[in-house]
Amino acid sequence: MKKLSMKTLITLSIACLGLFGIVRAEEAVTETAEPVVSVTGEFSTDITFGDATTFASPYTGLTLSGDGWVLSTNLSDGMVNIEEAKYSWNVVDGMTLTFGSQAEPYGLAWGLHRPSTNWFVSTPRDHMVTNGVGFGLNKWGVGADLFWGGDSMDEEMESELYWAGRFSYGLNLLGIDSNVGLSLNSNESQLVDVSMNSNIFEASLEYDLSEEADGAYWVRGVVTPTQIQGAFLLIGLNSDDVVTYGVGYKCSDKMKVVSEFTSGTDSDGNDIDNDFSIRASYSF
Repeated sequence: MKKLSMKTLITLSIACLGLFGIVRAEEAVTETAEPVVSVTGEFSTDITFGDATTFASPYTGLTLSGDGWVLSTNLSDGMVNIEEAKYSWNVVDGMTLTFGSQAEPYGLAWGLHRPSTNWFVSTPRDHMVTNGVGFGLNKWGVGADLFWGGDSMDEEMESELYWAGRFSYGLNLLGIDSNVGLSLNSNESQLVDVSMNSNIFEASLEYDLSEEADGAYWVRGVVTPTQIQGAFLLIGLNSDDVVTYGVGYKCSDKMKVVSEFTSGTDSDGNDIDNDFSIRASYSF
């Protein structure tokens, strides 16, 4: 019987190791990709000219989002505040359930506290964020957004369920996107909103139909002339006869500068005479 040489043993060993590696490679489990987290944010600085010149940072916010969830925060008085903390489930195409702290489906004011979604310096109405469950349906231009939750109290100071809803219909005609909505809630509020936009203008209106509001409304418009790229004109009016107007310039996709004047009377009946503000905002 022939004895194996050292060289033959080494060759056989290397061949066995190679075969073992091939088998292991075939059995390897495909690694799962790490979940992607998207981070966006924005900053803003206001300069107001009046009896004294003041500087303020009205909004500094950061939003984290992933597959079906959103966590948005802002910085106020040195404290980090949670705006929304919600997660969603797409039941079927066009139908969604959302859980957690979320914006109530009421009118058009939500989001306008953020400079990136507001052409103006001021906001027309306060927004509400509440803990609960939301239901969204969007099919064939018809939208229905419902919300249940909160911790409201009735007249006998007993806890009762709070609800709010907005029903809308959208239409595109002659290059103009139009949307009409009706909002209701358990506080007997009734609100009609209308929005229209095209390549050169945007317009928004909210009209409160409830008895308590006594015909409160606001209307705002933005015109973006094609002759001056990046420039836009602002005009607004509300039920307190406060007129808002100004001009702005979109420096880039991330930064814009807005100047705003107001005149008329405020909600307390005090005269407003040419309050002038400039806002610079940056989003990333």
